[in-house]
Amino acid sequence: MKDWNVLKDREIIDLMIGDSMVKSDYLYDYTMPKMSGPKICEFGSLFGVDRDYWSDEKKSRWMYMEDIIDYVIKKNMVNLFFKELLNLKRFRKVCMEERYKDSNQVYWDYVYGFLKRTNEILFFEKCHIEYDLERWKFSIIDDEDKIIIESENIEKVGNDYIKELKNGIFDTIKNEDYNSCITKSRTLIEEVLIYGIEQKNEIVEAKGDINKLYAKFKTLYNMHQSQSIDKRINNLLSGFEKIITSISSMRDENSDSHGRGAKRIKLEKHHVLLFANASITMSEFLLSVVENNKKSN
Repeated sequence: MKDWNVLKDREIIDLMIGDSMVKSDYLYDYTMPKMSGPKICEFGSLFGVDRDYWSDEKKSRWMYMEDIIDYVIKKNMVNLFFKELLNLKRFRKVCMEERYKDSNQVYWDYVYGFLKRTNEILFFEKCHIEYDLERWKFSIIDDEDKIIIESENIEKVGNDYIKELKNGIFDTIKNEDYNSCITKSRTLIEEVLIYGIEQKNEIVEAKGDINKLYAKFKTLYNMHQSQSIDKRINNLLSGFEKIITSISSMRDENSDSHGRGAKRIKLEKHHVLLFANASITMSEFLLSVVENNKKSN
């Protein structure tokens, strides 16, 4: 029976990391955005894959991506993997290079070119991928046994999701990988903010900018401080904003996703624990805001 492990085919991985052409119109060869070793490791951190390019033993770029694919399959995050791989923001540079074409059309040329070429490779494995790009829903179809393997719903974010990411954060502390802990703490909050925004059927336009995401979340869920709200609640909301700003700044200056920057500082365990617990508490609160809003509507 075929399953998602077929994605670990070297030819498919080469497509993903921008080493192989996904489409050609005889005037222009389309390849996915090129991913360097550090970029692949940063991409993996979106799903909780701990790889420090600067200190881990070096290996081929496609091997880093293979590790990520293996992880997302085991964690049932294939839909999220494809959504991030095909994220519009990743294609900004390659789309802008096509000056005489509409960027929207160029983007979809890349997306459909990648999916079509992937299925051409999977043809020889007697399977193919079916997809719904409006819902970012992907399924693997076994053409021999006619078996459909559906992947997870990426909108399913809840206590189990928080718990899994929480465990990942504390694993990094236990392994004394404090820089990864900061990255994961920020990722946890960012994912919950994005989830809340998407639940309002809004487009996420500021991915990667946690402060802008939080500002939009506050507006959508009417979380702005007000004179009509108890002063103590207003103080708490003000404190949350400081948490957001601190974690965002700490990640930018000291995380594992930006290499060895000049502003990197030595992290102590008690400081990292503070960041981890603050991000978890904040995320649980934001998730409760989303769920309470659903009940009231």
